[in-house]
Amino acid sequence: MYKFISKINKRDLQLLYSSKSINEKLNILTQLGPLQPIFEKFLEIESKTQPIENDKLIELFDSCSDSTKDVEELTETLRKLAPGNGQVGFHQVNFLVDRLRKQVWNYLQEKGYNLDLIPHDHAFGSGGDFIKTMHATTSASIVVAPLVTICKTGTTNVTSHHGSSQAMIEIGYNQIPVNPSCLKDLLSQYQFAFVSLADLGFPYSKTLKKARKNLWGRNLLEIHQQYKPQENNWQKVLQNLDIPVDIDIFKILAPNAQVLKPVHHSTGVCHLGMIPYVLGIYLHLDSRGIIYHSYDGIDEISNASTDLLSDRPNNLILKIDSTTITIAEFSPEDIGLERASLEEIKEEKNLKEEINTFWKIMSGDKQNLQAKRDFIVANAALLLVAGNQIPDLDGNIISQLRIGVEIAEHLIDSGKSYENFNRLLNRII
Repeated sequence: MYKFISKINKRDLQLLYSSKSINEKLNILTQLGPLQPIFEKFLEIESKTQPIENDKLIELFDSCSDSTKDVEELTETLRKLAPGNGQVGFHQVNFLVDRLRKQVWNYLQEKGYNLDLIPHDHAFGSGGDFIKTMHATTSASIVVAPLVTICKTGTTNVTSHHGSSQAMIEIGYNQIPVNPSCLKDLLSQYQFAFVSLADLGFPYSKTLKKARKNLWGRNLLEIHQQYKPQENNWQKVLQNLDIPVDIDIFKILAPNAQVLKPVHHSTGVCHLGMIPYVLGIYLHLDSRGIIYHSYDGIDEISNASTDLLSDRPNNLILKIDSTTITIAEFSPEDIGLERASLEEIKEEKNLKEEINTFWKIMSGDKQNLQAKRDFIVANAALLLVAGNQIPDLDGNIISQLRIGVEIAEHLIDSGKSYENFNRLLNRII
């Protein structure tokens, strides 16, 4: 049985981002369930934040695109831009997301790109730095395309063996660079398209990538020294809210800038401390969609866990609608899936092997692939719920996810997802 579910008025939750006293926020905090300690920590940090002046903030952020900077310089810049570091709070994050959006729109205008796309949804996993899993968000987006129009964005790898852009190329999708007419055609005919964030003008130089990887390497070294996680058991470590992590500002900004103006936008985070800043952007941009996290440090919802005890919750989601925000904590069993080990959903180091597994699952093959298939199906169900494709008959988002799992399984087993995507690939070859 799911552990927690709560529906909160969006206006009430916005109070947490106001200048009201902590006493005036207590009533809202008590409705957050597993997120209560996360937001209490967030508010404590915000109360002590001495923000960087906007001019300095702009200088630091823009320097991330400076080709003359070396890796060490950019690593230090990223530390100065890390949300929650005592100088960058949610106001500064929102300021930077506005700046990034403006920069990208200026870039698109300079290129002469008209990206007024048909209504579509968007999904982006921000990167599972703690546990490296297969490309579930990308695969799930392809699975649901017969029912939900999705323009998926992605990048090459920063801390993983390969990113979604590399995966899409290996799959056979050769339209990674921005091609406005092709994007519009693919979305209209096949309800799926993919575009690289780098080709939209997002800061993504090789030096910046190395600096971001370097930042994470330093985080990881410090965490290992302090907490000594055993056998990749990040779930226990991540329960400690004082875990030393310099949050990568680009994991907060880039997935959530939403420059293509999706109807619904869903994003995964690998660390609970990221959620208040990501939710702050949702509220700032008046976005709809789902923020999701698995307690093992995975930026998707997961059927796998280090905790193999049945019905122990390992997933947390926030569904942001026009007037309400639903928070739910649940287990794989709650949505009709068997619990698996993390080893069963891990990322393949060899990209060809990863894509071979993708095609087997898409063609309905279950032999020795049930856990990975369930991982994709769970995230496909989430995208169906995020896109309001499943009626909310009893006000229970867990029930919606269970139905979503059944629909996603049918899309695979009937061949609808495979046939739709195969036609798309034949169109662009």
